[in-house]
Amino acid sequence: MLLIGGAVVTLLAGLAAFLVLRTVPDYRTAFLVDTSLAKNDRDLPDTADAVGSAAQNSADEDSLSLRRFGGSCGDQGNTASVVGPGTGHAQEINTSVHALSAAGKPTLESGLLSGIDDFSGYYPFRGKKRNRIIVVTSHGIDACTTDQSALKEAVGRRAKDSAVQLDFRFVGYKVPRKERQPLAQLAEATKAPKVRFVSTPAELTATLNKLALPESPEVEHVDVPSPTATSPSGPAAWLRLSPSTVKAGGTGTAKAGGMQPGEPVVLTWTGPSRGSIGTFTAGRSGEIATRFHQPGKPGSYTLRAQGTRSGRKASAALRVLPADVPTPHTTPRLTLNPSTLKAGQPTTATASGFQPGEIVDIYLGPWGHSGSYAHERANSSGVAVGRVGEGWGLAEPGGTYGVTAVGTVSGRQAHAKLRYEREKQSGPVSAHASPDPATPGGTVTVTGTGFAPHRTVQYRSTLFADATTAADDGSIEFTASIPQDTAAGRYILHISQIASGTDLDISLAVQPATPSHPPTPPPTEASPSGTPPGTLSQTRATVRPRLRLPSIR
Repeated sequence: MLLIGGAVVTLLAGLAAFLVLRTVPDYRTAFLVDTSLAKNDRDLPDTADAVGSAAQNSADEDSLSLRRFGGSCGDQGNTASVVGPGTGHAQEINTSVHALSAAGKPTLESGLLSGIDDFSGYYPFRGKKRNRIIVVTSHGIDACTTDQSALKEAVGRRAKDSAVQLDFRFVGYKVPRKERQPLAQLAEATKAPKVRFVSTPAELTATLNKLALPESPEVEHVDVPSPTATSPSGPAAWLRLSPSTVKAGGTGTAKAGGMQPGEPVVLTWTGPSRGSIGTFTAGRSGEIATRFHQPGKPGSYTLRAQGTRSGRKASAALRVLPADVPTPHTTPRLTLNPSTLKAGQPTTATASGFQPGEIVDIYLGPWGHSGSYAHERANSSGVAVGRVGEGWGLAEPGGTYGVTAVGTVSGRQAHAKLRYEREKQSGPVSAHASPDPATPGGTVTVTGTGFAPHRTVQYRSTLFADATTAADDGSIEFTASIPQDTAAGRYILHISQIASGTDLDISLAVQPATPSHPPTPPPTEASPSGTPPGTLSQTRATVRPRLRLPSIR
């Protein structure tokens, strides 16, 4: 019995080991995608198309994952795992990468360090033959790191200490020229081949598909295929839609097969309107799969798939039904998460009760160039989600600002309030005026301390009102004029700062104005005749000379 039991245990252990080995992939590839804001709004959609195509072009037994980076400096959410590692994740990655939206600053360091850490554990299993991180970015620097050399050292050290041999591949899509050298140095620190810089969607798709093949460890020159089709031959092409009936504003999945492996496949539609879903690269099995938004107006459409090399074609019917319009009692709503934050940080705005499929403009602050915007499409439930407030320069700590959502088709509106946290004072708040008392027509200088640095300070009284900005140390100093006709007395000067929540009143005395009198003329003696001083007599006196005779004795 003991021998039988030992044999069973040995058999089970061997079976378990066999199953574990079967589940360990030969290759594990992580796509690290830059979702920060770029100069061109098409950068992220182009990247999504290329990454989705590369994922579907990978072998079914490859372990694939997706991570994004981009957001606020110091925020743990500026990088996140979107699709965890595992086999059979190609379609999930294709769907998830197209659902990403651009926001925030490029946080390249956070993305790379977290991407390396994803390989630190023994489970999910690493690849037996190769473990690879493919970085797709439109930036060459980390906006949150002033010392790019320190970034290079940190990433290189983390890669060296990861206890796993990682192969890095960097693809720069429309990277500004001044940022290409830092990206090349970063790739060198990870011992990666030279960065492949591309500038067109076709080059990007072809490059990523080349990298997705485990047999091609290096990035080589990629010839973008010509759209000229050859004569159709080979297996019959096919196109399937799931579902084949959607409501306006909804989405579906298109899957085509029977194409030449590696060739670009164009998806288009005709019907009440015409358009293109995009160009996708067929995988090794000659298939493509992608999510699509309904073409537009309700009606009957025909979707077509055509291989640009083989010329093979396939079509399928799509029916678009009118969207479900919210009932009249449905009131549009706008919620913010978080609704209180620090100046410069973003918030997620969720607008509900809008018309499915319409674009909803969500904006923080005034409408115009000084606001912060998101333009999102409402889903089939009439809900649109966007991020606003990232680095908004007009945000004042302690202030409250309005956020508005407007449906571009329905005209519906919803509103919410966003509050910014107050900043700390630099110390005890105090202020005084000099001279005190002041004189009408003169000036007075007010100095103060303890305010939040670099933030606006308002002051007002019945004599004058204006605003100034606190210095680096939180001090203020301003000079104001006292009106000439100010009556003597004591006046209250109110000083406040919204950013720190400071309110302070100081007393300002104004002394009476010094009276001015005309000069007094000097006194004049009265004349012997009694004529008032300063006047002439009305009678002119006659003065005759006297003759003095000598006396006779």
